Amino acid sequence: MLKFQPKPGSVIYCNYRGFVAPEMIKKRPVIIVSKHKHNSKLVTIVPISTTKPVPVENYHLEMDIPFCALYLEGEKSWVKCDMINVVSLDRLNLIRDKRSGNRHAPAVGSTFLLQIKDCIKKAHSL
Repeated sequence: MLKFQPKPGSVIYCNYRGFVAPEMIKKRPVIIVSKHKHNSKLVTIVPISTTKPVPVENYHLEMDIPFCALYLEGEKSWVKCDMINVVSLDRLNLIRDKRSGNRHAPAVGSTFLLQIKDCIKKAHSL
């Protein structure tokens, strides 16, 4: 459980326990899209999946392989921008760095975060 709102672009783990299938129902990495404006215990996130979407749509983003190798079990991963959620900090945990063993919230670059936000708009026709 986190005690702070991570910065947009941070990659952390979210425990979706309590959701109901076909919703996401397991622990998975996510990217913080934004902090909640009115509640400091909420953040907006998009999930990361190692399952390639079929078909790949304009609201799916493939992640950079070096980033995945360092923080996400080394597998090719996809950001699924059509599955945006607002969740409590109580569901969130930091990622363990494979090199140092320390827990932290690595960040995707600002350009990639802008691509995520653009894909969210495409997915939800905003």
